[in-house]
Amino acid sequence: MNVGSGRHKSNGTLRIKSLAERRANRPKRVYIMPSDAESKYKEATKFQETKCSFHQVKITSFCNNCGNFVCNVCKQPAHGHDGHDFMSATEKTNELKELVREHKMMIAERALNPVKRSISEINSIQYNMESNCDDLIRAVDEREQELIREIEKCSRRLKADIERKQIKYSPALASKLANLEDSKIKIDNELKSCDNIIYSGNSYDLLAWINSSSLSLDFNSAPISIRAPLQYEFHIHRPFYVEELFGKIRQLRVLLSHNNIKVTNSRKYDIYLENVVARKDCIWINKTGCFVSLKPKTGQEIDRKVCSVCPSSFVVTTSGEIIYTIPHEHNIYKTTQAMTVKLKHTYPYSPSGLCLAISGGFYVTLHKEKSDGKIVRYFNEDCKDWLELTCYRERKSLLKMPTKITENGNKDVWVIDAVSASVFAINSVGKFKFEFKGSEKNFEPVGICTDCRHNVLISDFRNKLIDILADDGQLLSSIKLERLGISRPMGLCITKDGELCVGQGNGWMHFIRFSQ
Repeated sequence: MNVGSGRHKSNGTLRIKSLAERRANRPKRVYIMPSDAESKYKEATKFQETKCSFHQVKITSFCNNCGNFVCNVCKQPAHGHDGHDFMSATEKTNELKELVREHKMMIAERALNPVKRSISEINSIQYNMESNCDDLIRAVDEREQELIREIEKCSRRLKADIERKQIKYSPALASKLANLEDSKIKIDNELKSCDNIIYSGNSYDLLAWINSSSLSLDFNSAPISIRAPLQYEFHIHRPFYVEELFGKIRQLRVLLSHNNIKVTNSRKYDIYLENVVARKDCIWINKTGCFVSLKPKTGQEIDRKVCSVCPSSFVVTTSGEIIYTIPHEHNIYKTTQAMTVKLKHTYPYSPSGLCLAISGGFYVTLHKEKSDGKIVRYFNEDCKDWLELTCYRERKSLLKMPTKITENGNKDVWVIDAVSASVFAINSVGKFKFEFKGSEKNFEPVGICTDCRHNVLISDFRNKLIDILADDGQLLSSIKLERLGISRPMGLCITKDGELCVGQGNGWMHFIRFSQ
């Protein structure tokens, strides 16, 4: 037994030594250790999931009364869980995982899926827009080539017409010139004969010369008439055949003079008329606490809608609803016969000017202190879909405090900026077109509207003027209002009968008719 034990001990010692040698000769393995932050996070997570925070023992149950995971030590009566209802920690963990999965599915259904759909719609819209832009560019290029061909054709026709007229009139002019040269020679000879008889002849010679037939010129005969050929004027910007080719390119504009303007009606109200809106056959104004519609000719009140405060601007929709802005509340409201609802909260921007869009929806101007202003178009009255327009020129924003706004028939947006005292015109996507700084110094634009000819009318409060601009920014006329008894022009609109309604800061409303 001793020998066996010693041999076993000896064999065990040899076996251990052999294993140590093998371990020493084994190639070393390189382990990539995680960072300290990751190790701490994994250890903390594992510790929190497996051990009780009080006794450092593996958690086994969940206390339904306390709402916390506990270990077997915690379940003992001395630790405050006597008589509590317990369930397995694994079951509770699985239950919590199911709740997280349900929450995940709800997020995917209510938040992620709508975002994905919106992204898909935007990508589709962007693709269609790019496709439409490509089609428009091709159409513009084709139209450009067509116009070039037509202009070249016009040029050839014009040159041929000029050459034809030249060939027609040249022989006649040469014949007329020859006859005139012969007549000039005869007249010169007759003058010399007169000089000779005057200075060298006596009385008998003069009498004989007068009675002779040498006086051959008939002074009572009609002079030779020469009909001038047709004169052509060729202007680079006005081709000779431009109307024949392209029709009436520009509308006929009649420059207004002071003789064809008259005030047809005037009426006094107890408010300053910064906002006057024409809708159908009535004029809407805002008094304290309400909107009132009036008949233009008689001033009779037609309708009245309640408004809690005085708005900055308002518009009347085709259905008779009124949309208005309250800048200090940062809100846009809509008033119907039944109620007033808030359409949009625009904080931190303050809404100001409003105008209806021709293709639906409305425009609103927004400004913010110590920031650039902007224009937002809402495509419908619920304000869910919108387009933001920011006007830039040379990478600088032009709008600082936009106030009043209007849209003409070309779908160009005209906006008054109170800081720069200018009127800016931009297209429907916010591209700058031109700027108007008034026909006189100290320009102070307050009101703006458009007429049926796409012209834009702007009231100049300080200079007591109304400037009329064409749709291309050209100044057509400036109406001096002082001679008409208008000294503080503010709100402007065009009535159904084509008269210009001018609201004053002193409460007077005037109706002006332009007679051609």
